[in-house]
Amino acid sequence: MQNKKYKIGILGGTFNPIHNAHISLGKAAYKQFSLDKILVMVSKTPPHKSNTDILDATVRSEMVKLAIEKYDFMEYSDFELQRTGYIYTSDTLTLLTEQNPETEYYFILGGDSLEHIKNWHKPEIILQKAVILASGRNSLQGKKLDNQIFCLKQIFPKADIRKVILEDISYSSTEIRNLVRQNRDISSMVNERVYKYIKEHKLYSI
Repeated sequence: MQNKKYKIGILGGTFNPIHNAHISLGKAAYKQFSLDKILVMVSKTPPHKSNTDILDATVRSEMVKLAIEKYDFMEYSDFELQRTGYIYTSDTLTLLTEQNPETEYYFILGGDSLEHIKNWHKPEIILQKAVILASGRNSLQGKKLDNQIFCLKQIFPKADIRKVILEDISYSSTEIRNLVRQNRDISSMVNERVYKYIKEHKLYSI
């Protein structure tokens, strides 16, 4: 009988800062797809983003550790931070699957990211090496997500793309940074310890 594969989710991002929507997405993916563990993988400045306004990886990593410490199924990962040069998701998944052939990887992302995945570096590798878990937050977004999945399947017929049902959380890291600059309250958007860390270190302030 074939051994059951270990199922690991990858929740990656710059996490600048990590917020409650990230955690909700990870929790929903873990529960809905019976994952064994989720790696919360902090990235360097992604190739498609300007490095303006992105905090040092050490600081972003510290906030991730604070945000996930009470979830035993979430594990901080510096896998991408340890590598040099441009870091692409396709390379990350290739390396992980080569190192851990007994593991099945689930790449977790938002529906907005799924919309652009075909423009990422070697999307065919990403869709080959991992099951894609994409979030749809409400019925309208869910229909849009269905269309995105359908279109991607036309281009990549072997891709395994599944929906994560997620509560409607509409804010982003960009919005949180802007609110901090305006001296407005973000305590409901981030983990309590992350909020304290941002305040104490005066992060994102002008």
